[in-house]
Amino acid sequence: MLKRAVCSVLGCVPLLLLGTPAMAGPLQPLGPWDLDYAQTQCLASRNYGDAAKPTTLAIRQSPNGKTYEIVLLRQSPPPDYAEELKGSVDFGHGPIEAWLLHIGSEKTKANLYQFRISAADMAQARSADTVTLRIPGIPEMTFELASMSQLLNGLDACTADLKRYWNMDGEKDGLIAKPARGDLRDLFSWTDYPSEALNHSQEGDSQYLLLVDEKGKVAGCQVLLASGVPVLDAMGCAVIQEKGKFTPALDKSGNPVRSTVFTPKVRWRLGG
Repeated sequence: MLKRAVCSVLGCVPLLLLGTPAMAGPLQPLGPWDLDYAQTQCLASRNYGDAAKPTTLAIRQSPNGKTYEIVLLRQSPPPDYAEELKGSVDFGHGPIEAWLLHIGSEKTKANLYQFRISAADMAQARSADTVTLRIPGIPEMTFELASMSQLLNGLDACTADLKRYWNMDGEKDGLIAKPARGDLRDLFSWTDYPSEALNHSQEGDSQYLLLVDEKGKVAGCQVLLASGVPVLDAMGCAVIQEKGKFTPALDKSGNPVRSTVFTPKVRWRLGG
């Protein structure tokens, strides 16, 4: 479960080894932001602190622009299972409280902490000089920021390109004559319910945007409607990407084309 969740959160982006304790002042960047125009996501990342063991801060915008993921990668013994924690993100206007998902990689021994905040909250970053992440169990970490308005504009432009590449409006503009078809109802079983959510009796509803390629494979999955329980959202993407299979969309000539699929709500419910 843990390995599947890692891939669903960052699209299997290689994990960088990260550094340790918070410094007295804000961590300083080692270089400019790297805006990755990947095939299935737009991810901005930047290394901070010690060049030998950098700490990595990353930002990803959801395809519909309503939420952002803020991700911290650091080196330390990873957890045995995914866990949810209550933390906060502070751009200098007071803490934005948010649930975060903590997962790890056995291979790299790196820890990944993922916050999800609204676009309205993320707007505070445009004029922010620093951001402080507070996570239970580790010292709070403050990062020096610069040119955030330009960075967020770059993420907007990247996401717009991503939508065009995957023909998100293909049915409206006439490019897609037949949408992709698939049935998700039989993909999930009781064994997919994350143990962390079971232990806390957590339930919720998630909805996803799927990127379906010309062969009907789910090439990417991103959360559109968050359940408020990060481990449920992550597991939903993991299950769909592992088991999901679609009949690909067709253009006017009957040729298969890339497309997007908006799933119905995935309802996570406990029995009893």
